[in-house]
Amino acid sequence: MDCVILNRNYPPGAGITGNSANELAAYLVAAGFNVQVVTVDGEYQGGGAVPVGVSGKVHTLSHLYNGKNKFIRLFSSLVEGWKMARKAVALGVGPIICMTDPPLLNFWVARAARRRAIPWIYWSMDLYPEAFVSSKLVKRSNPIYRYLKRSLVQAPPTGLIALGPNQARFINSEYTTAVPTVLLPCGISQSPAVVSAPEWAAGDDRIILGYAGNLGEAHASDFLRAVIAKIDPSRHRFILSVYGSKAPQIIEFASGREGVVITDSVARDHLQFIDVHIATLLPEWDHVCIPSKAVSAVCEGATIFMCCSEETDNWTLLEDAAWRIPVDGDIDLSVSRFMDGLNREEVDAKRLQTRALSQQLLETKAQAFAQIERMLALSQLEE
Repeated sequence: MDCVILNRNYPPGAGITGNSANELAAYLVAAGFNVQVVTVDGEYQGGGAVPVGVSGKVHTLSHLYNGKNKFIRLFSSLVEGWKMARKAVALGVGPIICMTDPPLLNFWVARAARRRAIPWIYWSMDLYPEAFVSSKLVKRSNPIYRYLKRSLVQAPPTGLIALGPNQARFINSEYTTAVPTVLLPCGISQSPAVVSAPEWAAGDDRIILGYAGNLGEAHASDFLRAVIAKIDPSRHRFILSVYGSKAPQIIEFASGREGVVITDSVARDHLQFIDVHIATLLPEWDHVCIPSKAVSAVCEGATIFMCCSEETDNWTLLEDAAWRIPVDGDIDLSVSRFMDGLNREEVDAKRLQTRALSQQLLETKAQAFAQIERMLALSQLEE
């Protein structure tokens, strides 16, 4: 049995989506699949690589651009996606599992798969072209946006791997017939039982809060700013490891504040040493992206303080391990009340709930991999 997985990043390079693809590839190889992987040799901004073995036969295409100019980056992404889809078709095997990096990779794969009658499975990380609307680059009435949406609806996938139930419903609502769906939240992992604590976690019994990850267009930076402003050095320590378009202003705001530690990165197995992770998503990004770091933090046994809508899949999936305030309320007041009432007993009680949820997530991942294996087998029978 054969399949192709497409994603811009893949081990040994960095990137959570690439690590996720590699984990699935390893499972499928063990199940007897011949797994081909098409990727690009570009760099990923979001942190260091996790040292893992590389699974599948990897075909690496050359990147076009790794700079920060939005328009050049978008153009190069479109070309890279086209090249990746063309390479996948040229391999002559299927089904194709299409992730969503670079942007609009799903568009190119949908077109090619329809033309060549190749089954394809949509692994919906960030949604495109919807992200262009969420980031206010275009309006839904834009002719190009409407063309992209129409083209995707006309070439539906044979299967869907969605990050959560709300995202799955959102995507399926676009098609005339529901697509067979597997739920697989991104970021499910578990570190070894014994892990050495980082330097910032050693010492007293202060509650450690932290933000580790991207702070971009999809995130409410005023929420993170409000939390940092309420840090009481006698009760709290805050770990800040941030990148993205809104990161420089937050780093400047946090620099020099007592009780705040700014670090380049937080290793996955160190997420457990942060008692309360800060997570945020603006409502216009609901379903379009579902931050994986919150899922990883819960799997490592930590808790989450969220500023998001109730429709966000992170809240739907992680509610037992989390506290939430709405994005459209008085954020400063809500944060102040939360921080004033936060104590060690409450955190420890929430961590107990987190352990059970972590096991549920690991079971969800195992079940999802088995479902994907069956989905691929059925797709090949239907070719």
